[in-house]
Amino acid sequence: MKKYLVFTLLTMLLAAIFSCKNESGKYSQASMIPRGDSTKIDRFEEEIKKFEEADQAQMPPKGGVLFVGSSSFRLWGTLAQDFAPLPVINRGFGGSTTPEVVHYAKRIVYKYQPNVIVYYCGENDMASETPPQVAFQNFKKFIGETEKNLPNATVVALSAKPSASRWALWKNFQQFNSMVEVFAQNRPNLRYVDTGKELLGANGEPDPSLFVEDKLHLNASGYAKWTAVLKPIVTEVYNSKTPQ
Repeated sequence: MKKYLVFTLLTMLLAAIFSCKNESGKYSQASMIPRGDSTKIDRFEEEIKKFEEADQAQMPPKGGVLFVGSSSFRLWGTLAQDFAPLPVINRGFGGSTTPEVVHYAKRIVYKYQPNVIVYYCGENDMASETPPQVAFQNFKKFIGETEKNLPNATVVALSAKPSASRWALWKNFQQFNSMVEVFAQNRPNLRYVDTGKELLGANGEPDPSLFVEDKLHLNASGYAKWTAVLKPIVTEVYNSKTPQ
């Protein structure tokens, strides 16, 4: 009886610990969803509605290459041109976090039935003081839901990028990247792509010539670096899944 009581008390204690917010009140580790006074899971609803309006006007063909994630994709204005002739769909939105992508996945991921999903998210999770371990759990949630709903699709996941604006977080980003890389090794439909070194200068710090004025988002030269690394990989995966 005593053993049972001790076990019950320990279980309750652990549940309380993992349901608590961190010191900044930004997230709940139990739910793995960033939380804050100004952050709501549906804060980008208007952007999602615009995607849906575009789909009503002209639905993208099934089996394409879907780019989904945060503003580094949203701002990639030359994406279709850079990846031609691949049939790409850009569904980057807001300054999204992974839980937000999961929240909207039914409306901006699954319905397109893509053969390839190029994914970039997680950086904003950690910039909102979400620890790398929790950001990784968010990522695993996205992968698990994608595997369930799109079992034949391959996800190409980009590493969290170095930037001068978030250079203080680079160690956290590297920790997150390492966990994603190891996780991908055991999943045939998940490819991890490290693009970090392409954005660093000779001094080992972010190359300012590859970023716009905010020192966070890429400029045309930065996107050219991403394209050079990504396009051969995405093309290879797409061709392996698409009858020639």
